Amino acid sequence: MTATRLRDRLWLWGMKVNALQETAEYEALGFAPSTLTTEQAIERTGIANVLLAGGLPLDRATVDSMPSARRFIAKSALHRGSEGGNRLAPAECAAALRQAKEIAAADPRVDAYLIDDFSTGSIEAGATPEHLAQLQHVNATEGPQLPLMGTVYEMSLEDERVWACLPYFAGFLSPLWHAADIDRYPGYVDRIATLSGGKPQLGCIYLFDFGNGQVLTYAQMERQLEVAAQLLRDEKVFGVCILGTCMMDQEWEANRCLCEWLEREGDTAL
Repeated sequence: MTATRLRDRLWLWGMKVNALQETAEYEALGFAPSTLTTEQAIERTGIANVLLAGGLPLDRATVDSMPSARRFIAKSALHRGSEGGNRLAPAECAAALRQAKEIAAADPRVDAYLIDDFSTGSIEAGATPEHLAQLQHVNATEGPQLPLMGTVYEMSLEDERVWACLPYFAGFLSPLWHAADIDRYPGYVDRIATLSGGKPQLGCIYLFDFGNGQVLTYAQMERQLEVAAQLLRDEKVFGVCILGTCMMDQEWEANRCLCEWLEREGDTAL
């Protein structure tokens, strides 16, 4: 049996080309245009697990465009943004779940469904356990059943509205929004484990410090990768996602660090 490599437990936050560069929200950050597709990011990094995010359509054409991918997690949200703030969108979330299940029936590489920004946007919009129970009913009655995951941010860990919803998820995406908090990250992961009864977590680190709106230094990215690797070795997370592909061809120190770290550490055994 071939030993599991560190690289095998890493995930890409897959995005369409220029996904962030084309949005008004992120245009002000001054990202250069990107030409990198998610399939090209797989080839560049050797990371073959992909979260279908960042404007990638949730359809067969998207997964067919990534023949090198080994696993997929489909993604949607239980809310939608609007001028007046976030609004609940349970029908749209259920429709996306059905789309993911239809794709998974034909392509077993799709093996989970993530409700993104749950602990922030969805909770703000009024999400309750009842909304998740309805989704789980759809999930159980219409095959194939997919593990339902939710995104829980560190700033939401003491929100009792979030606590009430945790039993309805099979696992969690646990991102680190503020890169400066990287040494606290293991504690955040432990807190989610305590609150959820030890359910599986997919860690997530960023190539850009969105929490502070600034480019990461080489040292900051290296520290994120060091902590992420230790979480994997300690089996605190089942994987670590790197966000995201439309930033991987920026001339940033964070990208140089990632490439050099993968070359040095990617094939080490776990």
